[in-house]
Amino acid sequence: MTLYKQLTLGAIACSFTVCLVLFMVLCFSNTTVLKNQQENYIEQILSSNITVLTSIINRDIPQKEKTQLVESVLNSLLDQPMISSASFQVNTNSFDKNLTNSKQYNTSASMPAWFKFTFPINSLTVSKLRLDPFVTLTITTNSAYSYQQLWSKTLHSGFIAFVLFFISLFLTIPLLTYSLRALKKITAYSVRLQSGKPYQSISLPPQQDLRTIVKMMNQMHAHLEVNFKEQAHEAVKLRERAYRDEVSGLGNRTFFINELNSWLKKSHNGGLAIIKTTLIDDNYHSFGYESGDNLVKQLASKLNESIIYSDLILARLATDEFAILVPNITVEKLKLMGETILSVVEKVQFDSAIQDEQSTRVGLLLNDIPTTAGTLLTQLDNALSKAAQDPQQPAVLVKGSQTETALGKQQWKSLLLESIANNYFVFHFQPVIFKEADIYHFEVLTSIKKGKEEFSAGQFLGALEDLGIGSLFDRHVIQDIIKKLNHNRKLGPLAVNLTYSSISDPTFIRWLGSLLQNNKALAGRLYFEIPESSFIRQPDATGLLCSAMQFNGVGFGVDNYGRHFKSLDYLNEFRPNYVKIDFAYTHQLNDQTKSDLLASISRTAHRLNIKTIATRVETETQLERLSELFVNGFQGYIIEKRNEGLVKKDMIGSLSAPNSIKML
Repeated sequence: MTLYKQLTLGAIACSFTVCLVLFMVLCFSNTTVLKNQQENYIEQILSSNITVLTSIINRDIPQKEKTQLVESVLNSLLDQPMISSASFQVNTNSFDKNLTNSKQYNTSASMPAWFKFTFPINSLTVSKLRLDPFVTLTITTNSAYSYQQLWSKTLHSGFIAFVLFFISLFLTIPLLTYSLRALKKITAYSVRLQSGKPYQSISLPPQQDLRTIVKMMNQMHAHLEVNFKEQAHEAVKLRERAYRDEVSGLGNRTFFINELNSWLKKSHNGGLAIIKTTLIDDNYHSFGYESGDNLVKQLASKLNESIIYSDLILARLATDEFAILVPNITVEKLKLMGETILSVVEKVQFDSAIQDEQSTRVGLLLNDIPTTAGTLLTQLDNALSKAAQDPQQPAVLVKGSQTETALGKQQWKSLLLESIANNYFVFHFQPVIFKEADIYHFEVLTSIKKGKEEFSAGQFLGALEDLGIGSLFDRHVIQDIIKKLNHNRKLGPLAVNLTYSSISDPTFIRWLGSLLQNNKALAGRLYFEIPESSFIRQPDATGLLCSAMQFNGVGFGVDNYGRHFKSLDYLNEFRPNYVKIDFAYTHQLNDQTKSDLLASISRTAHRLNIKTIATRVETETQLERLSELFVNGFQGYIIEKRNEGLVKKDMIGSLSAPNSIKML
């Protein structure tokens, strides 16, 4: 219970107690007053009427007339509501009758029995005696009339107490609300911070004690902000020392090989290019290191600006060699990229003082089969050798395999449309667990199955991105997953990957926001995974998308966390629920540099209470080593194998359905 509720209930209880005590005091006071009033009234009636009766007895009139006059007096007494009976006794020769008159009152139905028990008013019987002549007048009071008066006064007192109670509440509750508004604001900010949303400095309240607390919170927040930025910059610097070439600002050979291994584990479909130019060595020898470094920076910058693909990896392998990896690229685009590379180097060379028409060679490789990084680098070197043998053809393209039939972009588009129309999609659910063996969510891995052929997402996503129809694919997958979640309450939580083109599509963002608003019951059971490149290259569009998710209670995570050589400050701005660490950091953990870097970027996320998840965990040794490096969750083959018993058939639906869900 909150402090505001406690104080409010306390104020209500105090007001009620005071009003109740006031009511009881009024009731008992009224009872005492009525009792005293009854006694005084009887005394007055007796004194006045016994004198009248005595004078009647002393008159010299007939007996019958005396009797009538006495009865008349007694009847007049009974007309008084407070008197229930009156008797007159005479001991004289002139009057030989004793008269008694009475009447009955019944008011038991007008008030409850407990009222009479709580406030007793008994009937009084009082006698008055005269000696000359010897007469006695006895009067008995009517307690029913007294109870009627007391009940009426009690109702009036109750009304007064009731009004006072509500007046006190009307004054107390607004006063408490006004006095505690600063505390409520502090609480709201604390809840906001606890839910992972960015903290905003709180204005100082007028209350001195709360002012001290707010000052402390603002100072602590500023201190944590500084610590986080220092930690983020430290992680970036550590990553740069390990994987970044100091001169060009690009990734180094180790970084490229790690990314190459990560890509081969995930898809192995894409293109590579290696660039070798004598222009750099000639510049170093002719003009010195400063000029040579400037040339390297200029060349790296121009290549980065001219070659724009999603998930592109550009690195400097050696003094005069650069390498490029582009997942899911087509043959036509790979050839065009080779021509762009030659054009970029030619422009840089034109601006320099060195002229050599055969200074640059480019080796291009299109791969679509599982292989190793060493094999691919060897094939690239062979392509460079072929380019060196033919001065008329400085860029040579080789293919890693001719065994599979490659589909063109329009063929992939037709297959996607056909799959949507005929429901050819197959969903695989891969669990993510935490150290406590709790399942955090299942990542949805989508493939297309047409007849006996099955195509993984890695095979066709590149073509969909090139055609700009990734949002069409995402819409169908999201709608299907939401239907399954609504149909089966035991299913989930599920995490759906979003394509790069969907995130930059305003129409898709509006559509997804509307869809989530109509399915708010799925809050906590649905997550979305966004590539890290979107947070860095498209922060505005990504911010709109994340805001729509957070507004509707849907979580989101960062995929390929740590891949880009940029500051990690975006974590503080977007506050994702979790990050999935890039595979380049989670294998070959015997390398101390790589382990230190993984621990550093994980600590950066932990500072903001963001969960870290390692993907492609395949061995027990890898799992044990990752557990020591600030990693919360794990996903991969060994995790699925360990937790097969946790995934029930009734949880993932009918396996015979067109959109059946299978474990990988």
